[in-house]
Amino acid sequence: MDNSQSPRAGQLERPLEQRLTYRLARLHVKLNAQATRVLRQHGGLTLVQWRVLVMLNAFTETTVGQVSSMTRFDKALISRTVKSLIRAGFVKARSDDSDQRQQLLSMTASGARVFGEAAPHMYARQNALLESLDATQREVMFDALDRLEVVADRTDAF
Repeated sequence: MDNSQSPRAGQLERPLEQRLTYRLARLHVKLNAQATRVLRQHGGLTLVQWRVLVMLNAFTETTVGQVSSMTRFDKALISRTVKSLIRAGFVKARSDDSDQRQQLLSMTASGARVFGEAAPHMYARQNALLESLDATQREVMFDALDRLEVVADRTDAF
């Protein structure tokens, strides 16, 4: 028997398929790939561009720092993405009257159009994902995600 693919005894506390971080990472990759396909077909946006536009749609006007904080994406990545959206004419920036160092971002009419092209497909995808679970399963899942985020935010846990 070839044991080259078998874990050594004691190496894995539990099977890989039962490791939370492995399963979440695998699901994350699959969901991102799915979203990327949908966005490419309906609007030609990248996933990060979509997430910035979602924030601008929800909050009308916001900053790079706020988008970064809400999405938990790297601020430099958000900044580069915002620049690409400005070049594409989907986002505009203006100086914040209360803090000249900050720029307030908002969606342009072109940005609203491309967002509107992608949104029904992305929301249908979101609904299909949620509808794959019954109401109790959704409640348990969101409770579990909330609890996992609390543990993930702990810096002294390990």
